[in-house]
This record gives sequence, structure tokens and C-alpha cells, in this order.
Amino acid sequence: MKLITQRTMFKLLIERSGILFSITFKSRAVFFFLSVYYTGIKIAPTTDPYPGIVEICGYDIQKIVYNWQRLYRVKLVR
Repeated sequence: MKLITQRTMFKLLIERSGILFSITFKSRAVFFFLSVYYTGIKIAPTTDPYPGIVEICGYDIQKIVYNWQRLYRVKLVR
């Protein structure tokens, strides 16, 4: 079971394994993790208007943490 809340600049993902909160600025997105997989802060370039890291990983904190090195620079082509 997951709780997902999204607004223009903010995302909140709560699941059994932890919490992810992200704030998106004009050029950077800041991710705050508190989970069994990782606790801390990570920063990535903003991917707007493309899907972000959270969407690419299917709103799964474990996938985000394990695939961070590959995903934090992703730019998808529509």
C-alpha cells in the first residue's frame, strides 16, 4: 500500500519501506529519503517536461535508490 501526493513542486511518497519527499526547483530537484534502503538527501537536474525519476521507477523507493546512478541524469525523448 502506498500514499502518493503530487503538486507542481512537491511529491510525497509513503510506503512500508519508507518515505520520499521531493522538491522541484527550476533547474534542480532535491530528494529527501527516510527508508530502510537509504537515509539522506540526493540532488538531480530537473527533468521537466519529461517524466521524473519517481515516475520512471513506478513510485518505488527501492528502485529509485538502487538505480540512482543511472537515473539521476536521465532525459527521455517523447
